[in-house]
Amino acid sequence: MAAVVFVAAALLCWVLVARRLRTTVITSAIFFAACGVLAGDRGFSIITVPASSEAVKLVLEIALVVVLFTDAVATSATALLRERTLPLRLLGFGMPLSVLLGWVVALLLLPELSLWEAALIGAILAPTDAALGEAVVSNPRVPAVVRDGLSVESGLNDGLALPFVTVFLALTLTANGQASAVHPVEAFLRAIVLSSGFGVGIAWVAARLLLVTQDRGWSDPPWQPLALLGVAAIAYLVADAFDGSGFIAVWAAGATTGTVVRGRLTGVGSFLDRLAELLTAVSFLLFGALYLVPAVEHATWARLTFALLILTAARMLPVALALVRTGMSRPTVLYVGWFGPRGLASLIFAGVVVENEFPGANPIVNVVMLTVAMWIVLHGVTAWWGAERYANWFARTSHDRPDLPEGGHSPPVARRRGISRHDG
Repeated sequence: MAAVVFVAAALLCWVLVARRLRTTVITSAIFFAACGVLAGDRGFSIITVPASSEAVKLVLEIALVVVLFTDAVATSATALLRERTLPLRLLGFGMPLSVLLGWVVALLLLPELSLWEAALIGAILAPTDAALGEAVVSNPRVPAVVRDGLSVESGLNDGLALPFVTVFLALTLTANGQASAVHPVEAFLRAIVLSSGFGVGIAWVAARLLLVTQDRGWSDPPWQPLALLGVAAIAYLVADAFDGSGFIAVWAAGATTGTVVRGRLTGVGSFLDRLAELLTAVSFLLFGALYLVPAVEHATWARLTFALLILTAARMLPVALALVRTGMSRPTVLYVGWFGPRGLASLIFAGVVVENEFPGANPIVNVVMLTVAMWIVLHGVTAWWGAERYANWFARTSHDRPDLPEGGHSPPVARRRGISRHDG
């Protein structure tokens, strides 16, 4: 009961000051992680459940399911094609290269990890988190092409990272004798083919039924968001029952649902976005209460160096290579490269690792938590300042060079959790 009251009080306090803190270094992630530290064992001992408990696992998995589904619903194929210069290059080339660089850096700096464990941590830390990037992509003075392209990328890369995580985890278990040699291939097929098939099929049928019943006046619009949550839950549970990837099924279901119902369901509104924001806030509070302090206590110079390289070189170099021959200026490349916050997806992927006991599980979890903690601080300190600096540069440069590729106008993409889309 005390834990529930504390979480509710933290949410209330954030709502009271969120607008005032928007242009400060206190982001929502910093606020809730700090609240978590206060509530944990090193604080007032209000949240004292084990980090590996089923209750914590359930909350984090529900959070990722809702976030994956919401982001996939909000990202349309039209938006992806419209912003193709940034997201297609970042997703198709930048993210796989980030996985590879993370793999190499882990092998060099974390000798306690095996070959496939190093690959696994590279995949876990590849996706970025849009919820941590509000100050970076919500500033209306930043070019719309950059803001919207980054928003589309961050909404899709969680789902695209899932196959890498699934396959590398299967290879890790195989190398440790915990699965048969054919397991990685089977896991890949189940994750990509079977899970995606379940997600697409379930979502298409449900979405069509929602549209038909709405047109006939049978369904009540206020209940439609709950129906979409039901679609996500069914897709996850069905895929999991067949030993597939429930997260991939949810992402596929969200993309299918968005394609079928976008602009046609009257009752969806921003409910899913608000729910995703709520669950993200609770997840960062649990991160602060259960994971942050142990990760700092187990920090070594090698782990700190690894985390710093993951947040800089392993993001910036792939971005720079992905944007070759686009004509984008160096400040834009640096700005896009610095937008690489690791957040909720990495936390939940690390939680999946905990469920599978193998030698490198604890080091992987501690390094992932340390990396997320470092980024929460670094991003909070630099996000708004960096956005203002970049916006000032663009305002000066675009006056003299109206043909800048960053200056192309595009309509705003769908609203994302914690991010209001503006043009102007």
